[in-house]
Amino acid sequence: MRELLGALFVYFISPVLWLLQIVIIVYVVMGWLIIGGVVQQYNPTTRQIMQFCGSIVDPLCRPLRRILPRLGALDLSLFALILIIGFLQGYAIPRLISLVPF
Repeated sequence: MRELLGALFVYFISPVLWLLQIVIIVYVVMGWLIIGGVVQQYNPTTRQIMQFCGSIVDPLCRPLRRILPRLGALDLSLFALILIIGFLQGYAIPRLISLVPF
């Protein structure tokens, strides 16, 4: 059972968490580029990328935004979400798998 859970983690859960981190980073960088005026907000490609990333990131950040304060334009919930994903991927899930008795 432990081998099955380990394989599930290595071949499915870990890559999905990695892709989620990439989507969060793209969302943050695109937001910075829009704020800096490098990319136009009304560009259809930019709008589609931001809507796609926002549809994935916003539901995950919503509970964290209720807890964490906003510091002006800085959104700490995205940083906290990346830390939580890293903790799950690097420590919590492998530790839980190792605790399976058989």
